[in-house]
Amino acid sequence: MFEDVQIQKEKNQRAYCRDRVYIFMKKMKCPKCGKLMGSKGTGGKKKKYMYYHCSECKIYLREDLIEEQVMPMIMDLIEYDMTVKKYFYPVLADKKEKNTDKLDKEINTLKNQKNRIKEAYLKEIVDVEEFSKEYKIIDEKLELLEQKRIETIDLNKQSFSPQHLMADRDVEKEKLIRSNKFYDMLMAEWKNKDKEEKQEFISKFLESITVKKDNKGNYKLVNMKLRKTFINQIYKLMQNGMFDMTIADEKDKEIRTTVMMDKKELQEYIDRLNEYYEVSYYEVARLDEPKKGYQKKYLTIDETNDNGEKLFKLVELIIEDKKYPQKKVNRIVGAIRVKEREKVS
Repeated sequence: MFEDVQIQKEKNQRAYCRDRVYIFMKKMKCPKCGKLMGSKGTGGKKKKYMYYHCSECKIYLREDLIEEQVMPMIMDLIEYDMTVKKYFYPVLADKKEKNTDKLDKEINTLKNQKNRIKEAYLKEIVDVEEFSKEYKIIDEKLELLEQKRIETIDLNKQSFSPQHLMADRDVEKEKLIRSNKFYDMLMAEWKNKDKEEKQEFISKFLESITVKKDNKGNYKLVNMKLRKTFINQIYKLMQNGMFDMTIADEKDKEIRTTVMMDKKELQEYIDRLNEYYEVSYYEVARLDEPKKGYQKKYLTIDETNDNGEKLFKLVELIIEDKKYPQKKVNRIVGAIRVKEREKVS
């Protein structure tokens, strides 16, 4: 009986082996009932179409159109991933090498386990329930190990300045933006990934994602849930005044903003930035005092002012009231403007 089972399993693998990889596998939720959507493909060797479907609600969503719709979100995740790897991990790698070697080995082992169980599922050796259970257990272990690795990066060490790193990163980004190469670089990073790498990348940051299709066939991202590990990283960066977010003014123009800096961190950031540009700082809003008329001015900041200074970014300062430090926190928004240094002949 055992030999017969092995022969049948081999036949099943040959007959039903999946040759398609789904970027959002086990991540897509039905926009109607909220359940995880299954995945299926059509087409032959030359052209294949990937779909996510809900058997109960009879909803089908094409993977290529989902990817196209959520590309801005993917671009943000790629930028974040590249920034962390280049400006945070390498700085502390030498100091933490002995501490992270063991963690890195364990992480790689678990990743290999993920690949094996995924391969078994794709070859129909295990069913979807067994796959989901094993995959989730491995994912949870990976989250814990990756979180431990993040915690080895002590952003409060005095041997380097987080704000200096931020300034270096922002200057590099500004150069790429001015040369119109920034978004091309991010897009190239995504396109250079194969489908397995894209799938792993999405799984690294997202717990789930929901996209709906209207009557005209247009796709729209309606919800996404971030993984806890990713949220913890963001929170730690925010606490150290190192996390950027994008806001829109009343003309829908996007403005980059760093949140939760204090005065000392702002000064360190400006000092570093001064090594590259002539830098000016202007207070433009007190978020806790809207009656002073700052709000309108805050929402209509010009790209370039009369002095020829270009808006570089906004910063949100958190200032505790010394009289009531636990009761009152003032929030001030400031604009950092830069101007190219004049060349000395």
